[in-house]
Amino acid sequence: APPSGVIVWGPLGTGKGHMIEAAAGAAGVSYLIIRGRECTDHPDVIRDGFRFAMENRPCVVHLMDIDWLAPRKDADYSWSDGSTTGRPDKFGSDAVHLAVHEEVARVAPVPDVVVLASCYRIDVLDQAFTRTSMLGRKIYVPRPGREDRAEILKYYLRDVKIGGDVDLDWLAGETEYFVGWDLEALCRKAKLLAVERNSSDSPVVSRQDFEAALGRVRPWLTPEMASDYDRIFGEDCIHKYNF
Repeated sequence: APPSGVIVWGPLGTGKGHMIEAAAGAAGVSYLIIRGRECTDHPDVIRDGFRFAMENRPCVVHLMDIDWLAPRKDADYSWSDGSTTGRPDKFGSDAVHLAVHEEVARVAPVPDVVVLASCYRIDVLDQAFTRTSMLGRKIYVPRPGREDRAEILKYYLRDVKIGGDVDLDWLAGETEYFVGWDLEALCRKAKLLAVERNSSDSPVVSRQDFEAALGRVRPWLTPEMASDYDRIFGEDCIHKYNF
């Protein structure tokens, strides 16, 4: 039987939301997004959202930032380098945590309401969600590898004139800790620098422009955070990833 709920997790900017939206679109069902960062103090938003899902079945509920809404006790979001990058200004209140738990549990037996939750830190989430059938399967979306980065760069540069001195494999190698939105920002910055240099709306973007952009656009992930993600995934309960 298909899982009643799935949690998609990984670094910021890796396309988790696009993946979930595409899945709902391919299924041709109602689609609801509950943005966790907007309701850390609003349990009514959680309950109203799930009420909508029940009234508009079949429905996919994308519960974003569930690690912010329902963290485990004493969650601190710290990384091995001592930073707290990605930590929300505040976690969900006790009332929000309860609302998330009750609503996800309530729809778990309902076959035509599927919860696709997403988060940045699976280890910060209250493990009651993943130990039970509420979110019975997990998908880890890691930072893109070198070949993936080359494909992402190709996509963002599809309508950009690039110089013959630009090698996308070289650029992919220079962007080891960049995720999708970092690569988008890098391409945008390189194009802006080329416009400034050429005084043209449609300039040729050269290697010089990309080298300058690399000095100005820094990735969200640090090497320590990337290593921590690999460790968290390695320590997680692997059988939950088998569909």
